[in-house]
Amino acid sequence: MPNAPDQTGPGSFAIDLERPSPSTLVCTVRGEIDIATATAFRTGLERTVGTARTIVIDLGEVTFIGSIAVAIILDVLPALSDVQALKVVTRRSTAKVFEMLALTQIIDFFPDRSTI
Repeated sequence: MPNAPDQTGPGSFAIDLERPSPSTLVCTVRGEIDIATATAFRTGLERTVGTARTIVIDLGEVTFIGSIAVAIILDVLPALSDVQALKVVTRRSTAKVFEMLALTQIIDFFPDRSTI
């Protein structure tokens, strides 16, 4: 299920979906997640619902994460079925946002894909 990135130029926002295994779908996000990119981020996440047992949101290449990103993840979370697991990959700088909001208690976070 590889898709061309939603991208308009170098360094801009992009979101890619890939299926490394039949049971896993990875949503890789690059650039800034803010009000300008919120719709594309939401659309990308919504495309993962119901598609695989494990959904990985890879934020390792995100350079800025606004509160809108957290709101979108929390909006999409209830749409996942009981058999779907959500895992989020974050760099230390973006992980702080989720830690401050105590989301690490309800979502599994990892420093890179190899630790999932």
